[in-house]
Amino acid sequence: MDDKPGTLSENSELLFSFGVIADIQYADLEDGYNFQGNRRRYYRHSLLHLRGAIEHWNTEGRLPRCVLQLGDIIDGYNAQYKASEKSLELVMNTFQMLKVPVHHTWGNHEFYNFSRNYLMNSKLNTKFLEDQIVHHPETVPSEDYYAYHFVPFPHFRFILLDAYDLSVLGVDQSSPKYQQCLKILREHNPNSELNSPQGLSEPQFVQFNGGFSQEQLNWLNEVLTFSDTNQEKVVIAIFPFTQRPLTVCAWPGITEMPWQSFGLTSVWCVSSPVTLTMVATLRILLVCTTST
Repeated sequence: MDDKPGTLSENSELLFSFGVIADIQYADLEDGYNFQGNRRRYYRHSLLHLRGAIEHWNTEGRLPRCVLQLGDIIDGYNAQYKASEKSLELVMNTFQMLKVPVHHTWGNHEFYNFSRNYLMNSKLNTKFLEDQIVHHPETVPSEDYYAYHFVPFPHFRFILLDAYDLSVLGVDQSSPKYQQCLKILREHNPNSELNSPQGLSEPQFVQFNGGFSQEQLNWLNEVLTFSDTNQEKVVIAIFPFTQRPLTVCAWPGITEMPWQSFGLTSVWCVSSPVTLTMVATLRILLVCTTST
């Protein structure tokens, strides 16, 4: 890719582009503030940002191959007002205006509104768009987590990961998985308020975060190994996985990108960090080749 995103050098050839949007967090509410009370949120206005992004993508001279929606599509406040399904339907109807496929990942606000079982059977499950690699069953993800891969352009593989594979959110509290995740959380966070990182040496261990099971990481290893063997470039889409601040790192204890140990040099990460605005919209990414 060119050193300056969105520009092409004289020796570059545009291969394809894709759109990215995150943290729409729509709710039919007056403006408010985030959990810490230090960032203003524009709940209704976020839908205008989404419509603007879709209009931009639809009017590109060369349409993007796809759009990645990186989680927190509606705000958790919807659950309090019993408006979760109505708000989700409104946002999903807006996405229907888009001329290209959209791939959804899940964040903590999805689980504030819905159970994992609900999400698995909702329009936010876009696994039907996944790529099936013939004669490589090891690259097929388990139904126990929400992750898949697809190929928007030859020799480029996109991987969506489930950052709440291990989480107390959206899981039946009587289930063994909930008890396992709660145990992990309490071992690292003794605070009575589990969403508080106060005094923690590992502040990512808060209730609004999640982590990856070993099963999912093993699957990721198989997909990356296949891509490495076949000289594919990889883009990983995930929520939330940034190295700063630590409160938005995945747990348990993962502070390094999991693909760093696989010897891959052509892996890019598209993640959803904490942002200063209500809607973080990276409208277009260009993927180019450069001849030297």
